[in-house]
Amino acid sequence: MNFGRFVEIWKNLEPRGQVGLIGGAIAVLGTMFMLYTFSSKPSYVTLESGVTAAESSEAAKALGDAGIGYKLGDGGTSIQVQDSKVTAARVALASKNLIGNGQVGLEIFDRKSLGATDFQNKVDLLRATQGEIGRMIEQLQGVQSATVSLVLPEETLFLDQNSAATASVVIQSTQLDPSTVSGIAHLVASSVKGLSTSKVTITDGSGSLLWPTGSGGASGTDAGIKLQSEQLYSSEVAAKINTFLASTLGAGKAQAQVHADLNVDQTTIDKTTYAKTGTPLQTQAANETLQNKGGGGGNIASGAASNIPTYTAGAAGAAGNASSNYANKTGTTTYGVNTTREHTSVTPGSVNKLDVAVVFDKTVPPAQVASLQKTVSSIAGLVPARGDTLAVSTVAMAAAPKAPSAPATGPMANPLGLAKYVALGLGVLLFLFFMRRNLKKREGEDLGSQPTWLREIEAAVPLSELEAGPERTLQLAAADRRAQEMAELEEIVRTQPERIATQVGQWMKE
Repeated sequence: MNFGRFVEIWKNLEPRGQVGLIGGAIAVLGTMFMLYTFSSKPSYVTLESGVTAAESSEAAKALGDAGIGYKLGDGGTSIQVQDSKVTAARVALASKNLIGNGQVGLEIFDRKSLGATDFQNKVDLLRATQGEIGRMIEQLQGVQSATVSLVLPEETLFLDQNSAATASVVIQSTQLDPSTVSGIAHLVASSVKGLSTSKVTITDGSGSLLWPTGSGGASGTDAGIKLQSEQLYSSEVAAKINTFLASTLGAGKAQAQVHADLNVDQTTIDKTTYAKTGTPLQTQAANETLQNKGGGGGNIASGAASNIPTYTAGAAGAAGNASSNYANKTGTTTYGVNTTREHTSVTPGSVNKLDVAVVFDKTVPPAQVASLQKTVSSIAGLVPARGDTLAVSTVAMAAAPKAPSAPATGPMANPLGLAKYVALGLGVLLFLFFMRRNLKKREGEDLGSQPTWLREIEAAVPLSELEAGPERTLQLAAADRRAQEMAELEEIVRTQPERIATQVGQWMKE
């Protein structure tokens, strides 16, 4: 841009215009400065929360040594760092073993001390064990934080004087199902020598007892377990039905609720079955035989011949010629019946009764409602013989609320930081636009009534001669005009002498 032109425009502006232009430039520059200051100001995010004053002091020292800016919030219980230095801050705190919600693990032994006593080593081992178990529990889905406290008794020479190890766990989490709680109890028991699941106590943040459940530990059930199991089963069945209805009718057209009555008693069934036919198990047999042939006089046959004297001779003769064969067989057989014995443990959770209630919007056609009842009954697994029920009603339902949008990722993850740069760019563009518009407008404006002497200038005149005054300017302009006329006359005389001679002769005749 020609600076002289700008100065000329500035001199031809009225005082009010000059003040307005200066005010506009100051406003634009002030806006740009504020936008730049706001955009260059770092934004802080929370790195750790819920820390103690001592932990925040150690973390602040570690961040300061690493050259990372930080702020303490919530009365010194939270640490905030710049969003662009979150990774570096975590690395700096991890190098000092200051990350993990106060959980100290096996890294406590990385710092060796020559003067450590046996008692200190035992305390460090106990703290490390508690911290490692707490970290494992925090890795489970739904668990936000876990604090573990162990009591490990001293070993003695006499078994009757030994006591069992115990553990207590406090969990901050969402609603956990019984199987997850049981898994946590077994995880803790498996991590400590001599610890059984019956000696593990698990409570939530409100102090409610989660483990052991009932009087029998893992095998027992109580009203709380029954209620949780029924709620979990009912929510799963209702979720299936609502998903089907939403995909079929659209959001906000139907809603299902399920109430389940479950049998959570663990039972054992012993069954014995006998076969119809028997199987020989043991057989005993006894055979007795006696054989006697004639010829022996010493043998006298029994009977009347041997007992009556008159028949002695005849009997003796008969005895000498007779023969005897004797045989006796006896047997015993023991039979047994085929027997089948079954020992079955029935897993808790069978459905005693299922009640399903479905509400349809009045805009759903009745024919479609009737056709969907069978599908809903099949999805829920209703058994009429068991007493299951399905209640259907039609009402005017309220409009479904809009589902929350998913968290943005990438540049939209921090819209405030993006807005800073967008506002700064818009401010620069607006400033350039209005400046160009104002200059264009000034170029087209009339500079006012021009003086007569300025219009009479036909050639370039130095600025020093213009500053000398109008009269001097007019004289110089007239002298330049005469010099130009003389030059033109000389040019005509040189190129057209005949014309000049004719004109001179005309003047002489006149």
